[in-house]
Order: sequence, then C-alpha cells, then structure tokens
Amino acid sequence: MADMFSSVNQYATGDVALRTPLFDKAPVKGARIELAELPIAGHFNLRVDPANADAMKRASDCVGVALPTQPLSSVESNGTRVHWVAPDEWYVLMPRDKAAGFEVAFRDAMSGLHYSIVDVSGGQTVLSLSGQGAREVLMKGAAVDVHDSAFAVGKVVGTAIAKSSGMIVRTGDDSYELLIRRSFANYLWDWLSDASQEFVQ
Repeated sequence: MADMFSSVNQYATGDVALRTPLFDKAPVKGARIELAELPIAGHFNLRVDPANADAMKRASDCVGVALPTQPLSSVESNGTRVHWVAPDEWYVLMPRDKAAGFEVAFRDAMSGLHYSIVDVSGGQTVLSLSGQGAREVLMKGAAVDVHDSAFAVGKVVGTAIAKSSGMIVRTGDDSYELLIRRSFANYLWDWLSDASQEFVQ
C-alpha cells in the first residue's frame, strides 16, 4: 500500500501572505541586548532508532547533517540545525524553502524502516536573544544553569522559561535561540522585553 503521506504538501504556494506570531513586534535593540523573532522556518520532530546504523545514515543523509548522539547537543550545516531531544528523538529546524519538500523526501528515504516524522512548523516560532546581557536575561527566568561552565555553545535544553516552556539553544558566545510554542509567543515576548530593559541603555 502506498504511503498515505507521500504526496502531502502542507506548505502554501503562490501569492500567500505569511506571518509569524509576532509579526507586529518591533525588535528590542540596545547597547547590550537584542531580541527579535526569526523568519518563518520548517520545524520537524524526528524519531529514529539510534541502534540501527542504516536508519541513522539514511536520516542523516536526508537532513544534510549527521544526527547528533551526544545528549543536549546540536549541530548546524547550511542553515539547517538539528537538536538532540532524547536518545531516539531530534528536532530539526530549517529554512522554509528547504522545508516544503522535506517530509516527503524523508519518508521516501526511510521507506521500509521504523521511524516517525511530524511537521510542527505551524505551532512553533524562534526568538533570537543576543548581546552581553543575554545570559543575564535568561538567568531571570530559565530553570537551568546557563553559566558558561554548564551551558557551552551548541548545547540545547528543553526547560521552563518564565512559567512557560521551550528549548534554549546557545548559538554563540553571547547569542541564544529560544524555540517556543506559538501559543506562548506573545507572553514570552512581553516577559523577555521587560527583562531586557536594563540592558537597552
């Protein structure tokens, strides 16, 4: 029987207005802080058996970068970032132009194997928090230790953030990405904006 998902295209084509949940929010910019919402992207949750070398190779080849097996790590290549979530689970973030055909390509590549792929793009967004004050802003509301000694560049953690939740990825010395649910976006934006004010001057 043909894969019922093989021809599904969840990405609008043509003259369609695309808006992120925070499209009407101006970035927060200051001397030591910058907060902005990143453009619309493709978000995918993958499940693959890490003990199956063939499955891991096929999945990695399709994604374009080897799925990280080190807990709480992430890797990036050509605009696609893969985040470790659990021993058999990964969160893939990629530019929208790549995402449109990714699910179909992944299903084709994994044919005959046990796997899962879920496109969660419509329910997610990404915030960029950077600058010398970024870590201190996160310290006000994150339920994890974000000190350099505990949170190296490339580390990713799913955690509580200001009574909400999301994933925090350290992308550089003074830069982070927050992968959050669309339904939390306005609340977290307002909280982060307020927490950033002391670093704007």
